Amino acid sequence: MKAPENLHLTSTEVGALWSQCMNDSLAVCTVQYFLSKVKDEEIRPVLAYGLEVLQKQLASITQIFNNEGIPIPLGFTSHDVMLDAPRLYSDSFALRYIRHLAKITMSVYGTATAEAVRKDIRNFYYSCGKSSMELYERAMEVLLSKGLYVRAPHLPIQKQVKFVESPSFLGGILGNNRPVNAVEVANIFANIQANGVGRALLIGFSQVAESKEVRQFMVRGYEIAKKHMVVLSSLLENDDLALPRTWESEVSDSTIAPFSDKLMMQHAAVLTGVSIGNYGMALGASSRGDIAADFMRLMAEIAQFGEDGVHLMIKNRWLEQPPQAADRKEIALSR
Repeated sequence: MKAPENLHLTSTEVGALWSQCMNDSLAVCTVQYFLSKVKDEEIRPVLAYGLEVLQKQLASITQIFNNEGIPIPLGFTSHDVMLDAPRLYSDSFALRYIRHLAKITMSVYGTATAEAVRKDIRNFYYSCGKSSMELYERAMEVLLSKGLYVRAPHLPIQKQVKFVESPSFLGGILGNNRPVNAVEVANIFANIQANGVGRALLIGFSQVAESKEVRQFMVRGYEIAKKHMVVLSSLLENDDLALPRTWESEVSDSTIAPFSDKLMMQHAAVLTGVSIGNYGMALGASSRGDIAADFMRLMAEIAQFGEDGVHLMIKNRWLEQPPQAADRKEIALSR
């Protein structure tokens, strides 16, 4: 991938590529492990395609950074995954995981494309977006064919267009609120699903982490996810709407780690960042005051969990530093 002459990468482009390099290297390790354990011959090709996409993207980013003279992030390597470890997650959970990964990256790549300036970078992210959509389609088709995907609730079809006639539409924290609307249901349902994936993943991590401190952190994480699922589920249950299923039963009782503690902590950090973003979008789209208040409260709790995780990673020298601006004061005073 040849760079346009005399056109350096912007800080936005570097930041997006650096973050993707870190996250793709983490995902490669995770999907390699899933692929080494999968027995279902319908799920195997989906995981294999996902791994192929991730590896190609990593190779492209490496080439871009080499062309620019930018150090390649260490990220995660074969030292962070133990493919001979016993099965920790079921095949169906691996399929749900890869679908969730594709869903997240579709949004990330769309933003990266919109923020990129250089044509080769825009083309790269356009290609990444297409691959994510294809991966999502493949995962969804298998989930649906196996009856593993729980669809969002159906709502009655309105017979005519309606306009809001009273401020009571906005509701309040003390109750007596209108039923949830379709936009609110979409965000609530999606966040319950995301917490379900995160909770199952962290349950597994809590069983196998070598460090007691990391195990305790993962237990705290899956308890938070459980609580958040209860809070969000109640918003749907109050209007007799169907809920997504939970997946903690798809975690085995293995206590042998397939991943390094460093990788598992980074995985928890990624999930936390995604959750904060999802809650923020849901907050902005929620018209009912009580729903908005719930998302604000949940977002504050997950943000604190994330901050504590960062401190734990710094303590163990697991947190890789992104490229940053020059410290002009330090340069001046160090002479």
